[in-house]
Amino acid sequence: MRSGLLFMNGILLAGIAFALGIGPGTHEKRLLAADTIQASETPVDMAALESAAALSPTVDSVVALASAYVDRGQPGLASAVIDKAPRALQLDPRVADVAARALFHRGQARKALAAVEGALDACDTDAVACSSWQVAKARRQAAFLHEVVAAGVEDPRTDPAAVRAAYERSTQKVGLVAMR
Repeated sequence: MRSGLLFMNGILLAGIAFALGIGPGTHEKRLLAADTIQASETPVDMAALESAAALSPTVDSVVALASAYVDRGQPGLASAVIDKAPRALQLDPRVADVAARALFHRGQARKALAAVEGALDACDTDAVACSSWQVAKARRQAAFLHEVVAAGVEDPRTDPAAVRAAYERSTQKVGLVAMR
């Protein structure tokens, strides 16, 4: 019995070590735009992303291109890509997430909040098929942007300490999302 318990503990610890070593499949998003591309970032074929978004704009192609622009410190180009996308794509929470990040990095926190709230409204009216994790992520982003706007921060580069404080305040509020 004791050896079985030790064996199960070993399996559990190996699983935890594996999870910590590999990490989650998603990467964190920066609050502030990077000045330069990090050496550890993998190169992205921008030409392929641009042609995919221009020739056949889908949620995935628009999100990929706009995210690449935001990650490279070019939020204006990301906003232009999203603005040229069809309106139905702009209401998707994944596109609204990138649009809000781009607007936030451009110093337009109020417009970023409006973009996320517009996507949440579209999800509430079933105009767009939204999964529960997308709604939860959008609500989380809206809570952060609401705190930024309430703090009076328009451009995040002017007061990074206030942005960090707004982030901390927004994480203290935990909301529940009903599963569909």
